[in-house]
Amino acid sequence: MSIGVELAAGFAMGFVGSIPLAGPVALLVMTRGLAREFTEARLIAGGASLAEGFVAAWVYAGLGVLYSLSPGLDEAVKWLGPIALCLIGLWFFIRGVSQDSGEPASDRQGSGVSYSLFLGIGLVVGNPGMIGTWGGAIAALEGIGFVQISPAGAPWFGLAVAAGVFSWFLLMLRLIRSHSDSVSYPVLNLIVKGIGGVLVAAGALSFASLLGVL
Repeated sequence: MSIGVELAAGFAMGFVGSIPLAGPVALLVMTRGLAREFTEARLIAGGASLAEGFVAAWVYAGLGVLYSLSPGLDEAVKWLGPIALCLIGLWFFIRGVSQDSGEPASDRQGSGVSYSLFLGIGLVVGNPGMIGTWGGAIAALEGIGFVQISPAGAPWFGLAVAAGVFSWFLLMLRLIRSHSDSVSYPVLNLIVKGIGGVLVAAGALSFASLLGVL
């Protein structure tokens, strides 16, 4: 299978798969964009893109479930996603959006780079469903004969996935930046607080599922 096909397939799957706003990364990036904290939003998107590309590459290589390589790792990291959702959602719900105009402090000072980057990575790593999602998507492509999974093509596929995911988030942030100024502060603040509430609810549901309540 040519590298071009793997690059095209990976980019398309990464881009299209990131469009729905149901996932925690998409909600977090959108929330930071609405809060006009664009540097932080891009860093979170970049970290998530790198992590998702890495997961996709490993699955493409046919190595199966990543957690099987490290016994006990699955049990340890599956709690990270719900914890992150609750903490981030609570922070957004309490903080809302500052009425300060222009670029926020994080954009002007460039602070918190490592935190935002690793936050994006952690949201992907802490999502145990990510491996299954990519496993199903790649299996579907292989089933129709579009790609042939192999270790040799995995790095190219993963790189293309990361580029596709990041490209979608950049486009989304560009659209938000172009139109967010037309939204009044009370409405914008309500939107951000509402998304924070959604993140807390999603984290609580994840906890309930892990505890066997649901």
